[in-house]
Formats: sequence, C-alpha cells, structure tokens
Amino acid sequence: MRLTTKIILSVVGSIFILSLLFIIGFSFSERRHYTGFHRNINEISIPQDNQIGINLDPHRVIVIEEDFTGVRFEDENRPNSIRTNMYIGGSNLIINQIMKEMENKLYIPEALNGCIATKMNDDTLTIQIKYYELRKKYDNTDSIESILFSGVNLCLQISNVNIINKMSGSSLKVSNIETDSVVIDSRGNVLIESCKANFINPVFGKLTVKNSVVKTMLLDLDRRSSTWNLEGCEIENQNLTGSGRHNITLHRNETGTINWHPKNKDAELNIKVSGDTTQIVYK
Repeated sequence: MRLTTKIILSVVGSIFILSLLFIIGFSFSERRHYTGFHRNINEISIPQDNQIGINLDPHRVIVIEEDFTGVRFEDENRPNSIRTNMYIGGSNLIINQIMKEMENKLYIPEALNGCIATKMNDDTLTIQIKYYELRKKYDNTDSIESILFSGVNLCLQISNVNIINKMSGSSLKVSNIETDSVVIDSRGNVLIESCKANFINPVFGKLTVKNSVVKTMLLDLDRRSSTWNLEGCEIENQNLTGSGRHNITLHRNETGTINWHPKNKDAELNIKVSGDTTQIVYK
C-alpha cells in the first residue's frame, strides 16, 4: 500500500473516531449551554370556562392574525430580558350560524378577555390575538423558554364567510351555514361540514368537505395540498385550475361537471373514477 494511501486512510479514520466520540459525549452530557431548536417549551392551556360575546362591525372580509407588539419587554425594569418565542397550537376557529339574533358576534373563553382586539380598515375586520397580553396574564417572567398557548379558541357567528386565517397553529371549521359563498384562505386545516352554498373557494391547508351541497367549487390545485377530500357531497360544478401534473379521484355524488382550466400548455389533470357508473363528456 502506498504511503499516500496510508496517510489518507489515517486522516479519514481519525475524523471518524473523533466524530463518534463527540456524539457519544454529547448524548451523555447535560447540554446546559445548548440553546438549539429543542429548547424547553412551557405549554400554557387557556381555560375554557364561560363564553363572552363581542359584537362585530359590519364587514366584508375577516382577517385572524397574531400580534407580537410589545413582547420584547425593553423597559428599565427588565434590562436583560430576552424575547421569548411564543406560539399558538391545538386551537380552533369555528364558524357557524345558530340564531339570527346571535349573528355577527365573536365568542371567546372568558380567560381570553383583554387578549383579543378588533379593528376596521375599509371593509376588512381584523381580529388580533395579543401575545403581549397573553404573556402578561399567564407568564409574566423573563424566561427564555418557548411558550406554547393552547385553547385559543374563537367562535364566529356569521353568515358571510370570507375568512383569511393567518394563525398557523389553528384548525378552521365551517359548519351548518347556508350562504351565497364561502371563501377561505387558511394556513391550518380546514373542514367544511353540513353547509349549503352557491360558491366555495378554499385556499391552502388540508381540506375536507363533508355532507355539503355546493353549486360551484373552485380549486386552484397549485395552492392546494395533496391532502384534500370530499365526503358525501353534492357538487354541481368543480372548476379546477393549475399548472404541472395533478391527480384527483372522483367518488359517487361528489360532482356533476368538472371544468378544467389549465394555466399553461404543460398542465395535466389525471382523473381516477371510483364508485357507480360515470359518464365523462369532453368538450
């Protein structure tokens, strides 16, 4: 064996042994000074006792968002404070229509009182979750631990459903609504159940539509994850658009007519049919 080859093999072997020793030592160390991604998480569950109602101003669009204003705590009483990472998880945004006299209201757990703010800008109503108030109310410390708030549940009693949900840690459910249109742009999972609408346009998120009657559903397959399904629905028209290659499965009673509007000449829609006899007509 050449001397050069022996040297190279020795160097590679040394690096391997050192790496192995580092991994073993790191595994058995207390890692007190390690501040990487897996830092401690302080989970705070919001009590759900009692519900209070907030009247909503007339609006066309509702935006749900998180507000981190003031979280840094840079005042003279906290000279060495560190901005804590805070998140919302395991929370629900529910939209339904129970009684006419309860319409255009937001219902929240009493424990969230003072942590929710609303503001109008033209025809857009913004509902903000105030992280500063949440932390001040439930964890008024300078801990560097991450904080996860669960139970930040909001219930909207509305009939005009045009929602932009920017809370990534929340699921959105629309149920028991009869309305002209349901337009949803949500970062989290979306469930539309037992609804009747002329037009439905959901964007982003995992989508499930169940036991609903829809005249026209618009789906942009480029903006829709692969995890979307329709269960027990009657849909008169599905208007699908997209670029690239997309695959869908048709089930019984889920659709009447599919209209495919490709964004470019290379766009492709592959359809799998299951269930009863199906008639496909190309135009």
